[in-house]
Amino acid sequence: MKALRTSARLFLALIFSALLGSAQTSGDFDAALAEFRAGQYASAAARFAKIEESAPARTDALLYRAKCLVHLQEFREAEPALRAYVQSHSRSADALYMLGFVLNREDRPADSLAAYTQAAAIAPPSSDDLKIVGLDYVLLNDYGDAIKWLEQAVALDASNKDAWYFLGRAYYTRAQLGEARRAFEKILALDPNNARAENNLGLILETEGKPEAAMEAYRKAIAWQEQGSGSEQPYVNLGNLLAEQGHAQDALEPLEKAVALAPNDAYCHMTLGVLYRKAGDMERAKRELLRATELDPNNPRTHYQLGRLYKDLHELDRAKAEFDRTAELQSRAAGGNRAAAKP
Repeated sequence: MKALRTSARLFLALIFSALLGSAQTSGDFDAALAEFRAGQYASAAARFAKIEESAPARTDALLYRAKCLVHLQEFREAEPALRAYVQSHSRSADALYMLGFVLNREDRPADSLAAYTQAAAIAPPSSDDLKIVGLDYVLLNDYGDAIKWLEQAVALDASNKDAWYFLGRAYYTRAQLGEARRAFEKILALDPNNARAENNLGLILETEGKPEAAMEAYRKAIAWQEQGSGSEQPYVNLGNLLAEQGHAQDALEPLEKAVALAPNDAYCHMTLGVLYRKAGDMERAKRELLRATELDPNNPRTHYQLGRLYKDLHELDRAKAEFDRTAELQSRAAGGNRAAAKP
């Protein structure tokens, strides 16, 4: 009888301990969730990691840790957390859709599409999910399918400005200028001072051979983005077009601004370097073009422009080396394109 009472006490103690541990885990999870909702993603991620360690697969801690890491743009850490969560929650569409997003951001479009396909078998995708599917096809250089999925994204949510933007860019890449214009105009209808959309309208006008209208669009985009975060794109587009139209002096300020905004953008440095070379400012031209080749060493255009500079400076050995490098890179690119075209 005494042994029976002892056994019962042990059983009750175990039950009490389990309940106490559950309550403790619940309290910790609520605290971590409060930090997550307050935008304190780093500390929340650490809390969720401890919760998962103390109660493996018994909470949604791994899922929320991954959400924190996505907000922190730490995608390589988010992926294993999501995969571990899916192992014990195989029907979690939320986790699978997030995994698809993370894989897209890791530049792994095929893996991303596989995750989205698995998620869609569990729950219908949102407009943003379809947007990322479209962007996966952009990464795969399949603009036909990219347009198909981005069109579905805006059909599902006509107010999705990002989906409209990427759809417009896909149309523009395919030279479907009318469709691209309508996409960017749709963004401006939703957000009348959207600098990104106006800048892209400028690109369309430039492609259509309307330089004055294009420059007006670029200037609008610059004026509008002064209110928020600045992009180098309208500056470099305006400067490049001004230079092409013979307004080299006017082109200088926007191109220098573009380099200041995007110091690691090779195209901005190259464009400014070409302008300096044409203006006879060889030292500045050399600085910008060397920087462009450092930032984008496999771009034949930067090497070609650097070769032209060396030729102007009568440094013929260096010019020949840059022109040889240009030819090598162009030949390599042509070979890659032929291989990709084979059935």
